[in-house]
Amino acid sequence: MTTPRLAPRRVGILGGMGPAAAIDLQEKVLAATPAANDAEHLPVVVWNVPQVPDRVAPILGEAPSPLPAMAEGARALEAAGCEAFAVACNTAHHWAAELAASVRIPLLHIADAAIEALARMPGPPLRVGLLATRGTLAAAFYGERLARRGFSWLTVTPEEQAALVDEAIARVKAGDRAGARAPFEAAARALASRGAEVILLGCTELPLAAEGAACPVPVLDASRALAEALVDFSLRR
Repeated sequence: MTTPRLAPRRVGILGGMGPAAAIDLQEKVLAATPAANDAEHLPVVVWNVPQVPDRVAPILGEAPSPLPAMAEGARALEAAGCEAFAVACNTAHHWAAELAASVRIPLLHIADAAIEALARMPGPPLRVGLLATRGTLAAAFYGERLARRGFSWLTVTPEEQAALVDEAIARVKAGDRAGARAPFEAAARALASRGAEVILLGCTELPLAAEGAACPVPVLDASRALAEALVDFSLRR
């Protein structure tokens, strides 16, 4: 006699920052789920409301916090019966502690998922090239976690950030994924030339820019790592 499979736990995705990133995360959850039929897939609730204020500017002291709008979405996910949730935006994790405190369900942190994925790589890399928004870099939650796990890391110069990384992200947000590929490739080459052994995509738009791109070193997608963490939470009892 086979043991019946337990029903997966309902999980939530807090999106809208931008909308394509939430859809991308949901697609990765679907791909990571070991399901043989419809009923074995995860019950996922998505709050993909794009009127959340900008995240980068307030970290740099230039605009009001987006936390109230984010907390509204988190409470909606909780009210919908989710037992945990993830945020489809790296920069928004600057407010992770306050956001988690606004609800009673756990927040699965994207940087924790990404660092665990790095540690599981064969012969874990010693030097990580981090591509992210200026806000995520200023918030420092990736750098702190990388250092605690023994990874050294580097990022692009301020000039490369503006001309390449910011440009790639902006093009994805505008729906121009093909146009985002060239600046992404240039940023990845710059980090590899300085010794990066793997490129960590610490922005949920960058995996969309990286589709079909040529990269001289392996790429680790933090969004994919977060999707796998959501699947693990939902199926683990």
